[in-house]
Amino acid sequence: MSNALAATLILLTLVVLALIFAVIALARQIGILHTRLAPAGALMTTAGPKLGEKITNMSIPDIHGKPVAIGASGNGIKAAKAQLLLFVSPSCPICKELVPTAKSMALSDNVDLIFGSDGGQAESHLQYIEKMKLQDYPYIVSLELGMRFEVGKLPYAVLIDESGALRSKGLVNSREHLESLVTAMQSGYESIQDYLVKKGHLEGSAS
Repeated sequence: MSNALAATLILLTLVVLALIFAVIALARQIGILHTRLAPAGALMTTAGPKLGEKITNMSIPDIHGKPVAIGASGNGIKAAKAQLLLFVSPSCPICKELVPTAKSMALSDNVDLIFGSDGGQAESHLQYIEKMKLQDYPYIVSLELGMRFEVGKLPYAVLIDESGALRSKGLVNSREHLESLVTAMQSGYESIQDYLVKKGHLEGSAS
């Protein structure tokens, strides 16, 4: 009986050791994969204004009728902060998850956050504003605004610097994507991918 117990213990010990080595090997492979993956930034599109283009003389009323100035005023005076335009919709599930993130990021990165939508019933937007606690942010319902930046899919973000120049834009669905827009503005590169290409970390031609 003791021999059988000893054999069982030895077998279990071998199994545990094998599992430990397997976990170590798996962790190593995950680490290698993580280092090879490039950070994912916002998916920038070619539609709409080009990066560096000045966005001037745009004043659009928000859902309450209060005029909201987008970009530069045209008189050469810089705005106090950069502007982050986040295009959302009450029916967009990803938007609902991203809105709190955008609010937090705008506060930490000191940018003015403006919400935009290209249409729909005003009542649904008012309910959305209340539900998502957006009363302190400009909320614009305007087909003109969406057409100006040629927004096709949501959620979509546009970052305009203090001088009114478009610095970054793209489809976003995570905090990482939103932060990549601010990083692009601060670094002077069009996107994270553009940075990696120019630094030789990724193959391809920088745009």
